[in-house]
Amino acid sequence: MKLSRAFFFLFIFLLAVPANAMVLRGLVSEVPDGRTVVVVSNGRKMTVFLKGVDAPELKQEFGDVARQHLASLILDKAVEIDFTELKGSLLIGKVIYNQTDIGLQVIRDGAAWYDIKNDRSLTEADRGVYAAAEQAARSEMRGLWQDGSPMPPWEWRHAEAQKAFASGPRVVKSGRGTLQTEDLLFARGRPVAVPPGSPKGRGASGKPTQKPLNTPGQDVDFSAYLTQGRISIVYFYADWCPACRKMSPFMDQINAGASDTQVLFMDIGAWNTPVARLYGVTFVPYLKIYDKRGNLVAEGKDARTWLQQAGR
Repeated sequence: MKLSRAFFFLFIFLLAVPANAMVLRGLVSEVPDGRTVVVVSNGRKMTVFLKGVDAPELKQEFGDVARQHLASLILDKAVEIDFTELKGSLLIGKVIYNQTDIGLQVIRDGAAWYDIKNDRSLTEADRGVYAAAEQAARSEMRGLWQDGSPMPPWEWRHAEAQKAFASGPRVVKSGRGTLQTEDLLFARGRPVAVPPGSPKGRGASGKPTQKPLNTPGQDVDFSAYLTQGRISIVYFYADWCPACRKMSPFMDQINAGASDTQVLFMDIGAWNTPVARLYGVTFVPYLKIYDKRGNLVAEGKDARTWLQQAGR
C-alpha cells in the first residue's frame, strides 16, 4: 500500500519519535473554529483539534467569537503540537505557544468547554487543571458564560441532528435590536388568542401560582396565561444553572410586585428536552416577553435588554 505524498512526512516523523513523546512544530495558518487550527510544517498542512477542548459551533452563540479569540492567540504564530492521537488527516493534541497551553487558555478565558469525552490522553493533573479552569470561567462569568449556562456544543450538534425528526409548531423568533416600550411589535410577531375562562393555578391577582407551569423538560401550552392588559415574561430556567439560581428570586419579585406584569416559570430540565427544543432555548436563563396584547416582542438577549430598560 502506497503512502500519499501528503502523509509521507508525517509517517517518517511518527517513526522517528517515541509514541508517548510526539511533538510537531509549525506555523498556524488558519483557525477554522474555536477548537481547530491548521498548522503548516515543512510545507505540509496538518489539522489539529485541541485536546480536551470543545468550543461553540460557528452557528451557535459565541461561535465566531470563540474562533476569533483562538485566532488572536496563535494565528500566524509558531507553535508546538504535543500529540498522542492521529485520526486520518487530523491530529488531536495540545497546542503550545510561548510555553502556554492554548487549550487551557481558551477554557480559562471562557471561550470553550473542558471536554471530558476528549481527554483520554491528558494526565490526571491536566484533567484537574482543565476542570478548574472551566469552573473559574463560569464563576467569573467570562466570555460565553456571561449569559448564564449556554448549551454545550455536543448537545447543540445532537439537537441539530434531531431537527429533521422534531415535531411541533414553528417557533416565532423576535427581531434583533433595542426595544423602546413593551408595545413595540415585530412584523413576525403574531397575536395569541386568549381563551375564555381562567386557567387553573391562578391566585387572587389573576397571576399563575404554579411554579413551574410545566413538568420539568416537558412542554405546556402557556398561551392561556397571556392575558389582556398584562405583560408576560416566560422564564425558562434549570435548577442546575447557577445563573438561574441567582435570577429566580428576582423573577419572583417581579411576579409578586408588578401588577401589570407576570412571570411564567418553565423548567427545561436538561438540554434537548421537548420544551428546550420547541422554544429554541440555547442558554439558560432564557426569556420570552409578550406585550399586553399577547404578541411576542423579544426573546433571548433582546429580552434581557428590554427587561433592563424596563427596570430603569
